[in-house]
Amino acid sequence: TYWNVGRRYSARELGAAELLNLVIQGAFGPTGTMCGTGYDASGACPDCGVGVRQTTELILDTRRIAKGRDFAKSLAGEVVVSSRFVDAFHAAGLRGSEFRPVLNLGGKPSRHPEWYQPVTTSKPLTLDAKTVSGNNPFDLDERGEHRCPKGHVAGLNLLSALHVDRTSLDDSDLFITDTRWGDRRGELRPEPRWLISARLRDLLTTMK
Repeated sequence: TYWNVGRRYSARELGAAELLNLVIQGAFGPTGTMCGTGYDASGACPDCGVGVRQTTELILDTRRIAKGRDFAKSLAGEVVVSSRFVDAFHAAGLRGSEFRPVLNLGGKPSRHPEWYQPVTTSKPLTLDAKTVSGNNPFDLDERGEHRCPKGHVAGLNLLSALHVDRTSLDDSDLFITDTRWGDRRGELRPEPRWLISARLRDLLTTMK
């Protein structure tokens, strides 16, 4: 069987939104670990694996990223953005992230990298209790099979719309949640959700 939750919003609803859930498509491989990116798992949660620390610049085979994209992520959830987006972000005076050059597998460091890794400087957003997570719409994982007992992972999938606590919001334009979804399996890792402000949404719309 197959399931998928689809939601439609009117232009008025989208225009009134304070935050939007940024869905990054275009996953590609190999992952950073497979390309030589260093990670330290000594401080990671033993239950869910969250807390692995990146110890080197991100190394990826950026040639595997689909042409024409400004956002992409590896199969391990490592998010990259184009230099075009970084330039526009800074030119618009937006806040909430710094950007570190991504090294291309087998290549030499460039003075003008094509891809950057966003590292959020905004305060992580806290989930509101209205957010529903579970294995699928018919199994809310009441046994906690995919939930971290320490609260790092909310579940295997986000099933409802994303709700965050307003008190955790600061005056930034790019955010991640302090909670993740997914499973630790091979190169796969639980991932946070990315959110953007209306200001950043307007910039992306202008950039097409």
